[in-house]
Amino acid sequence: MRAIRVLIGACFLIPFAAQAQKWEVGGFGGGSFYTSQDVKRVNGTSANASFSPGFAAGFFVGQDLGRFFGGEIRYMFARNTAKLTREGAKASFGAQTHSLHYDFNVYFAPTGNRVRPYFSVGAGVRQFRGTGTETVTQALSDYALLTRTNDTTPLVTAGVGVKMRIGEKSSLRVEVKDFMTPVPKNVFTPNRGSEFGGWFHNFLPVVGVAYVF
Repeated sequence: MRAIRVLIGACFLIPFAAQAQKWEVGGFGGGSFYTSQDVKRVNGTSANASFSPGFAAGFFVGQDLGRFFGGEIRYMFARNTAKLTREGAKASFGAQTHSLHYDFNVYFAPTGNRVRPYFSVGAGVRQFRGTGTETVTQALSDYALLTRTNDTTPLVTAGVGVKMRIGEKSSLRVEVKDFMTPVPKNVFTPNRGSEFGGWFHNFLPVVGVAYVF
């Protein structure tokens, strides 16, 4: 929790380190899609751990840090169903994530242009929450258990997008981001004799609108 408080404080201090030319406040929404990782048993078999496609929404506060640079504090909520699959067998469990991060944007057109393509990189924290109902028996439980627990992990972000001015005080953006985190080993709890590791990639195609001031 201390690391999260430090990150939140840093997120709010970073933007004030430079003279802002413009501020933006807005929201966005779109889809949420995950890669998968294998939960491996000592006997050599494995089950596939992932999340079903879902939706994401959030908000941001950003500013220009120069003609070609910008920074944004972002919060993202996403809902996906955690799942384990193997040879036709499947276990599923409701899940959601809450992400807080700071992104640094590099624009390919200067401040003032109507259309500004960009790429971004950032870092923060993500909390995975299991929200389903636990049962006495679960399919594929010899590989892992899907649990009503929380995992807080580091978060690395990268993405590309384009920002378009649609009015004197408004803008529209379309972007695709990759949220990268270590696998949550509480929501997916490996059973005895199982190994589970690596990183998930969470791809988020979103559309956003903002008020510019």
